[in-house]
Amino acid sequence: MIEERRAFQRLNLTKPIDGWFGDFDVLVVEISAGGAKIVHDDEIPVGARGLLRFAWRGRDFEILSQLTRSEGARSGVHFLEENEEFRLMVGQWANELRLAQEANASGNRDANIVGDETLTTASAGARALSGFLQYRLTASGWKCVRALLPDQPDDGFTVSANESQEQIDILCHTYESGDPEAKRMTRMIAELSITR
Repeated sequence: MIEERRAFQRLNLTKPIDGWFGDFDVLVVEISAGGAKIVHDDEIPVGARGLLRFAWRGRDFEILSQLTRSEGARSGVHFLEENEEFRLMVGQWANELRLAQEANASGNRDANIVGDETLTTASAGARALSGFLQYRLTASGWKCVRALLPDQPDDGFTVSANESQEQIDILCHTYESGDPEAKRMTRMIAELSITR
């Protein structure tokens, strides 16, 4: 039960959602009942507060939020107010996702549905629409920027903007601590993750 609850604390969206954080244009790529992960072009300072506004599943939401962490073009926001309608929708989404994953695992393609798409189609759509994040290792640490193309840089790697933070952390650690061959393999793994 605890593992299942943990698995749905943060949910990757099948398609990124266009939105706004205050006056900043953002893509919402991950949600939970208590916050969201956003991707943005402009630098937003950690600690900034604003309304996170987006439309999801036919409803418009405005939730007062605070930026709690940032890694260049990818940031986490914490909701500063409760929104019961949003919380219920996150629960419904998590349940749909769980049922689709169970159907997918058992080979039942007819029940492999999230929203109005199959789980496989939705996941492919998310990778295609979300853009890319390019991570470059500099003398002062990792720098992350949004990228339009999946080109792999010589001093880091590029992944889908929807890639999980856990996977990105693994790639960063492997690249940073590796020899030239490990760095090349990290770029190759990142490139394969985009095309899978």
